[in-house]
Amino acid sequence: MKNIKLASLLVLFISALTFTSCDNEPIDSNINLGDFDNGNNGGSTTNGNFKVDFNGQTWVSASTQAVLSDNTIQIIGLKTDGSAFEVSSDNATVGTYPANQNLLIYNPAASQFGYVSINFQDPNEDTGSITITNIDTVNKKISGTFTFKGYWTNTDEPGVVPINFTNGTFTNIAYTTLNENPNPTTDTFFANVDGSEFVENNIDVAEVIASGYPDSYSIVGSKNNGDNIGLRFSKTLPVGTYAFDGPFNQDLASTCIFNNLLYTSETGSFKITSKTATRIKGTFNIIVNNFSTSDTKIISEGSFDVELP
Repeated sequence: MKNIKLASLLVLFISALTFTSCDNEPIDSNINLGDFDNGNNGGSTTNGNFKVDFNGQTWVSASTQAVLSDNTIQIIGLKTDGSAFEVSSDNATVGTYPANQNLLIYNPAASQFGYVSINFQDPNEDTGSITITNIDTVNKKISGTFTFKGYWTNTDEPGVVPINFTNGTFTNIAYTTLNENPNPTTDTFFANVDGSEFVENNIDVAEVIASGYPDSYSIVGSKNNGDNIGLRFSKTLPVGTYAFDGPFNQDLASTCIFNNLLYTSETGSFKITSKTATRIKGTFNIIVNNFSTSDTKIISEGSFDVELP
């Protein structure tokens, strides 16, 4: 089993799902973990309330963000020390769902690894649950609870004891609906996935600022069903050809969602053919992989021509 660097995964999640379009701004994608007011005693929320108990203490977020699509829910809690929680469910409705079939992540401060709700040695282990208690579609707020047993993602580091995360709650977290505003610009995006055309409903372009990573652009072509193809690349890359080199490359990476499963880049090529202060054009071909199922997808004949934010 490959190691999973969760600090990198959170950045990829943010760039793929929690983005700010250059034409509509559902939530702020200029995420800098040091910009939030942590308040006294560990944190104070500026948007709803996100907290969880573990190791004899209560972790309270300084800021939260959430995204809902037709089939998925993603909630992120952040603290000023750089630690973060991710709660994602493949079910965007009220109900209780198993943690090992969804995704719960704790990323400690200043660590490339963390604790995830999947036992890599026994993926079928019941590690906990996510409960969505309320989705207020009028005020666009979501509430729920969670508990999970988290396993350390660096499988090359033996002897790390799992952590039990209990009494997790997220209350009245304001959410944005993915693809709720169609992109009215002349931006274009194209790709084939395993030989079939990926027909997107929306194209979003964002700036992504995250601790430990170069300032980047994110381009995401997405469908109304939650499927998407996301590209993240350093803002400083000039016209030229570059290689995808695993999911954690600082300057270039891709995350995609197909059938509610997350895929990350393994190999491929990315070419910027034209770049100005306001627009960028290029092509890409990628092999992406889902880390839990080892399934791969071939993304070919990719191209984009978009306005920069």
